[in-house]
Amino acid sequence: MEHLKERHLLIGLLAGLGLTAIHGTAEAQTLLDAQRLTDREQFEAATTAFRKLLAATPNDGATWYFLGENYWENEQPDSAQLCYRRGAELNPRHPLNHAGLGKVLFARGIPDDAGGGALQEAQARREEAKAKLNEAIAMAEDKTAKHPKELKALTYREVADAYGAGPDPDVATALTHVDKAIELNPNDADAHVLRGDLLVARGSFDASEAVAAYKRAAELMPSAARPVARKALMYHRAKNYEAAVAEYDRAVAIDPSFAPAYSGRAEALFMTKAYDKATADYTKYLELNAGNISARVRYAKFLFLVGKYTESIAEIDAVRGTGVKDNNLRRIEGYARCEAGDFAAARAAMEAYFAEQPADKVIATDHEYMGKIYAGLAAKVPTPPTPPAPGTAEAPVPPALGPDLDSLAAESYLKAARMDRTKAYLFAEAGKAFGKAKRHDLATRAFRDKIASGKPEVNDYYYLGSSANKAKLYATADSAWAVYCEKQPNLHQGFLGRARANVGLDPDKQTWQARPYYEDVVRRIKPEEQAKYKVDLEEAYFYLGFYHFSKEKDMGMAKCWFEQLKTLNAGTSNTKQGMDMLLTKELQGVSAKDCTLPAQ
Repeated sequence: MEHLKERHLLIGLLAGLGLTAIHGTAEAQTLLDAQRLTDREQFEAATTAFRKLLAATPNDGATWYFLGENYWENEQPDSAQLCYRRGAELNPRHPLNHAGLGKVLFARGIPDDAGGGALQEAQARREEAKAKLNEAIAMAEDKTAKHPKELKALTYREVADAYGAGPDPDVATALTHVDKAIELNPNDADAHVLRGDLLVARGSFDASEAVAAYKRAAELMPSAARPVARKALMYHRAKNYEAAVAEYDRAVAIDPSFAPAYSGRAEALFMTKAYDKATADYTKYLELNAGNISARVRYAKFLFLVGKYTESIAEIDAVRGTGVKDNNLRRIEGYARCEAGDFAAARAAMEAYFAEQPADKVIATDHEYMGKIYAGLAAKVPTPPTPPAPGTAEAPVPPALGPDLDSLAAESYLKAARMDRTKAYLFAEAGKAFGKAKRHDLATRAFRDKIASGKPEVNDYYYLGSSANKAKLYATADSAWAVYCEKQPNLHQGFLGRARANVGLDPDKQTWQARPYYEDVVRRIKPEEQAKYKVDLEEAYFYLGFYHFSKEKDMGMAKCWFEQLKTLNAGTSNTKQGMDMLLTKELQGVSAKDCTLPAQ
């Protein structure tokens, strides 16, 4: 009964879509089968099915639309755009392909780091997308065209899908349009599925509305696994992996041939560390998608996710051996080789990937992995030879090492962090890499960006203070260390950093403003920690000794600090200078006072 209902709805919709060249129910069923192949992620098989239909009806705009949707679901927006455009050319008054074209434009988004001409171009593209979507709605609502209600509903659904697409979605507007689609056709299960997806994307803490939408879709399609699988994905995104697995179990029970349920369950099982079960599910996914190259590409991604890097690379090589040219394979290969520690091969794969990938389709993780690759290469660079001792033969000149790999790593991390706000931690990675490259001013800027991202961590202030001191940006360093000391009042390192910043702010020793911070260093290093922190403690003793010697002219206090330094004997330049001070005439014959600091 449900199957007949679905079939009759489709036949009525097809009539409204203008498929005048298709006669009878057998051909309509063929189109339905093609769409089901898309639902099952059998994209190559679906493409073949749609192409057969187009061989019989090459000018049918609606079939071009469904073929475009097949490419869209397979993450091939360029091919989807070509299909939508062809459909719009063949039937300019048909709304769906115009909505598809708007979706492709809208999904490209407005990058966070876009500026100048790039920002203007992205904003113009966004306005063009909205114009296309409005044009699609106007066509659907054109009373002279007499479009059926189902086509109007599908147009609103496609427009809603467009507003919810890409890295910069407009979920509120998308929900408005999908609600209109449901108002026009309450029995469109796909519209309820989309509504659930949009509610999840909205990020509501109460998922009851999304669950209700998926439940309604399941009621409309009780023999279909897809609404249940979408509900499972919702739980997966909420990191409730056990609930996700349970829903995928239901989806498999409803339709054991629904391949996406197996891949989805595999990824949820992976998150619960049930690797064997996850691998078994992906094996089943491949069985159901035999001959489907897209499925094998997904499998290569999965192998990468579960840490089977060698197997992932082998699968990529096997797929490539079939003649497939998919730039995503280079991306996965670069990631996998990086994780496997083969940084040179990873770099080659990623550089080939970047050479072909359009700039607006590069994702933040691409730059993140490029940063990891440069950092890995930098760690393997040989240390230059030690300069020869006077009178000996010159040491060999090290080979040219090319660009500063640490700086390249830092720049890649920055690109990733600016593209994706959830990757703010990469500002810190950039700062550390710039520090290794001795570019302390850039490191300081990166740590500032990390703090400005809105989720600063305690150690961000530590790293900012440290890099700013090295960059001689002492005011910035002092401010950072002040925050660190407030958050970690029992650790001496923050007070030592602040002391050094204030030494930098008082180069001519006019105010001796670093004194209270060096005293705080002494107070916070416990007796049992003195051996561990000899160098830090000696630095404080040295400064305090000179403060009393030069500023206060209190030779008894100065001698006390220098004698403590001598007892500590850390073996640094401060050790020698401190001992030399004890031999000066000003301290000869002077009795050392008690320089114990009062507790605070």
